[in-house]
Amino acid sequence: MRGILTVKEHEKFGIGTPLTNGDKLNEVDISDLESVPNNVIKRSSEDGKLSASNHVGIITTRRGLFVEILPKIDLRGKADPKNEKTKQIFLRMLHCWRGLSESFDNSSIRDLAHYPMHEVFVRQFLDNLSLLTHTGLARRYITVQANLPYLRGRLLFQEQLRKNLTNQARFAVVHDKLSVNRPANRLIHSALAKLFREIRNFENRQLLRQLTSYFVDVPQSRNLHSDWQRHQVDRSMQRYRPVMQWVGLFLFNHGLTTFAGPHINISMLFPMEQVFEAFVTNSFRRYQGEYEIVAQGPMKPFAKIENSDAFMMKPDISLKDGEQTKFILDAKWKRIRGIANGPKRGIDQADMYQIYAYGKRYQSSAAALVYPRTETFTKELCYRFFDDLPLICLPFDSANPKESVRRSIETLKSHGPNNVSGASKWDWFQGIGSIDWLIDYGTRTCLRKDRHYIALSRM
Repeated sequence: MRGILTVKEHEKFGIGTPLTNGDKLNEVDISDLESVPNNVIKRSSEDGKLSASNHVGIITTRRGLFVEILPKIDLRGKADPKNEKTKQIFLRMLHCWRGLSESFDNSSIRDLAHYPMHEVFVRQFLDNLSLLTHTGLARRYITVQANLPYLRGRLLFQEQLRKNLTNQARFAVVHDKLSVNRPANRLIHSALAKLFREIRNFENRQLLRQLTSYFVDVPQSRNLHSDWQRHQVDRSMQRYRPVMQWVGLFLFNHGLTTFAGPHINISMLFPMEQVFEAFVTNSFRRYQGEYEIVAQGPMKPFAKIENSDAFMMKPDISLKDGEQTKFILDAKWKRIRGIANGPKRGIDQADMYQIYAYGKRYQSSAAALVYPRTETFTKELCYRFFDDLPLICLPFDSANPKESVRRSIETLKSHGPNNVSGASKWDWFQGIGSIDWLIDYGTRTCLRKDRHYIALSRM
């Protein structure tokens, strides 16, 4: 096996880049990696070097090169020579991701950070499986037909006459037997056999051998896809759920970005856009209690045709205050520039169109694009659309999500309607009783707190 190449997103590498075992990348390695799709690894047109983006995880070539891709996370200038801090943060982000939320042991992340990424995933799977085996493998009754020296179950008269006419000491019977030979256990055994050929860490290999001994009476799956469709995690098998998430990951790459190539052996790549979105959503749920957090919703139609809803909208994160959608957030795993380099600051114009549509459709007080914090993007960027809808670009520090959530809530509230100056197009005032009104002097319309528009007399 070759050594391990560890790179971060957007970090260039090429012929001569050192590996962990002292070896270096050669032309054959580069040729193998060029078979990876361009949205994962692409070649620079300037210097011909390769770089990874948008996906984080591992790639192993058939010649044994192990490529470990890590996210580019701002550590505020702190040294991280062995990438352990980066791995810790990334593993905590994965802990929130939909595919591994139940399977990741958050308490062991610090201890696992010094492992290569693939060994980390394997260890999490083995730890979950170890807990499962301590409670015993799930069994089910299966029908068995046998020729036994004792009577058990139901006697098969025709088989008895055919096989035991002259041997009355045996009985041809059919009976039910509790067996561990069921689809879920077969899939786990197949996953263990697959991983044994891939892992290198001594502790993982030792633990894998120990766990394999529990499956000595379980055959490996002959049809992986059929067994996966047939297996069920019902109420009696809830302890299987974390294990089967890992099985789906290792055997089928469920939830991951996959690809095949003549020179690629293993690919386990996580879409960072989804991982970041899940992490931001989880952080807002965990570190603030003022607003209700709705992920991927609430859904609303953007248009109608013949009285039917069309083009359904579902924002990444909605912050609700009762029935009102107060703020709309859209998480983007993109690097923008906080330092002035033109008014766009590296923001994709299509993202602006999208967040504006969300803000208007949900009648939110403000809309926000959430980007990862970088060395050049440390403070909020505050835009206003042509109709004065506030748009805030929020820097989210993955290393300190609690503080990021606190600052984000403060910023959003400071740009809400109650904090808009009198010179703005929109003004709030207290109406009769406890009803709040929002006045738009441009169109002479009034928006009540319950979001019903009514026309105003001439002002």
